[in-house]
Amino acid sequence: MSLNGYVRHLASAAFLSFMAPAMAVTLDASQLPKVQAATFEVVVPKAENPKITYDRPLPLDALPFQVRNDKYNSIGTAFAIGQNRYVTASHVAQLGIGGLFGKPLLRDAQGKVYAIDKVLQYSLGEDFMVFSLVDGPNVAPLKPDRGSHLNEVVYAVGNALGTGVVVRDGLYTSNTPEEQDGRWRWIRFSAAASPGNSGGPLLDKDGDVIGVVLRKSPNENLNFALPIERVLDASTRVSESNERSTTRPEFMDATQTGAMHMLFDLPMGFDDFAASWQKQDDAFADQQWLALMAREDAKVFPKGDGSHAVLSSTAPINSYPEALHRNPNGTWERFMPQHHKNNTVSNGYMDVGIAGGNVLFHFRKPDGVSLASLVADPKAMMDEMLKGTQLTRSVGEEKVRITSLGPPASDTIFVDRWQRRWQRREFDLPFIDVGVLVYTLPVPDGFVGILRYIPAQQLHVARIQVEGAANFVSASYIGSLDDWQQFMKLTAWLPAPVAASRVDIDYGKHFAFASPAFSLAFDTDVQRIEPTGNFALPFSFIDRGDEVKLDISGISVRQDVNKTADVRINRHPKPFPDAPDHSQAAWNQVLKHEHPQDGMPFKKDDTTWAGVVAGTPAADPKALYTLFYGDDGSPPDATMKDKLDKLAKGATINEH
Repeated sequence: MSLNGYVRHLASAAFLSFMAPAMAVTLDASQLPKVQAATFEVVVPKAENPKITYDRPLPLDALPFQVRNDKYNSIGTAFAIGQNRYVTASHVAQLGIGGLFGKPLLRDAQGKVYAIDKVLQYSLGEDFMVFSLVDGPNVAPLKPDRGSHLNEVVYAVGNALGTGVVVRDGLYTSNTPEEQDGRWRWIRFSAAASPGNSGGPLLDKDGDVIGVVLRKSPNENLNFALPIERVLDASTRVSESNERSTTRPEFMDATQTGAMHMLFDLPMGFDDFAASWQKQDDAFADQQWLALMAREDAKVFPKGDGSHAVLSSTAPINSYPEALHRNPNGTWERFMPQHHKNNTVSNGYMDVGIAGGNVLFHFRKPDGVSLASLVADPKAMMDEMLKGTQLTRSVGEEKVRITSLGPPASDTIFVDRWQRRWQRREFDLPFIDVGVLVYTLPVPDGFVGILRYIPAQQLHVARIQVEGAANFVSASYIGSLDDWQQFMKLTAWLPAPVAASRVDIDYGKHFAFASPAFSLAFDTDVQRIEPTGNFALPFSFIDRGDEVKLDISGISVRQDVNKTADVRINRHPKPFPDAPDHSQAAWNQVLKHEHPQDGMPFKKDDTTWAGVVAGTPAADPKALYTLFYGDDGSPPDATMKDKLDKLAKGATINEH
């Protein structure tokens, strides 16, 4: 996956953020000197993380000379409208808030940069910011013109990477009401507005400012500008905005629309403004999420009738994680995206799939690498994962593979609603102002987790989304018997059901597992017990009557990774009356001890199986357990029945 491609996908097509090649100048040449002097490029410092490494040196010589040697990234345009008063688009200035690039600066045609001092006027909805500079230049401001210029020639101005002002002509075509409530009218114009024009002036035929260029039409060359009188008449004492915004979780079909209220006392130093802006933005995201979850509470899994299908189903054994998702009809269901394995080294791999804006993955650690070392060292963990991920950096036309992200910017813990402890690591990609969120659950053979790339300014919102989704993710705990021996030592990372269980492995002799719900023990007369044997605990959402828990719902112990012999216990929950017909049919089959749990050997997918209902079910059981023995060969029926009988004697069912 190319990071640059991912970021382009995330970026709004409406925002003009980078500069384009110059086109022909059409404004009267006598006006150019004053326009050029009063128009500035908005830039942010280029940022690098020296700890990031690549599979080869970055081919920087492939970049144009100016780009290669520029210390800054261009993000937009600004212009002078008074003595030490400048205006730009607020979305341009906001690229310097909460990100990795640093604060926005103004750069003139000679390449000199100026720091922003104070925010003087601001509007989130109207998308402008007026500000002063620290030791700003002495330039003649552009003259504003409040007059009507409908159907007249206008000129869109933008600064092209510090090489000079680009002026392009077109027509002032119409006035369009603001989309939310028609609170003002946008200027629509046909002069070309390419990336980099955001925040630049829209001029009339005399070179006077009639608007602030803000955004480009996605499907036609009719672009948007804010009339300059909206800037001139804005309060210089306070900025107050109420803008609608919609929150949409990725695990259910629901939305929460609210008005984001932002309030600033002006003037305000830019650092204080940026801190206040980020705080208010984050608080609104929290408010939206809490309101959404409170409104949907009665229907959010495991509540509501829509949850019954999941609570009535048996759990599959999958090393790859699955997620719950609520359909538009209100029914929750298990969901597993298409996923693909990429090998790393020494039998390790990354198994990756896309679920909404998240990457769900299972990382199997390489042989010979201890799980404890990766749990303790986030850099080492991510380095190993990157061996199975095509994470690249675009340099010109080339894509260079990233081999290490270096140490994380933060390493903390997230505890979900099921009390699982996720490792929350965040890595920085400052060269594109992107953060990488990685949430991992240690499992015996490595990690399962959620990964997300996000513009750094949006990290708080991304955490909300990922942590909300994590509550609906489950996976089987799978590994070799040797993996399990090591995993059980990581007591701080064991999920509560595993911590409450006992695992006894005596190679060449005996295997035993005991949980509060069931237990199983057998010797080598049933199957070999060696370090390479495979042991799996599937997890499912289980209704215990007083509450729903994410709990162990069975067991599988295979002789080796290629199976050969397989011992299984499966939990079957009693279906709700409105559960799908197939759940009710499967329950009745187990309840009546019908085939395949009638003790009679049978062949399925080249494996011979024999199964029975385990334990002594209650008169009106809440759950039933089945016990199966499988063999890849074709053993005699008597052998199958003998081994199944031995397993039955070693099995105890405590849940009825």
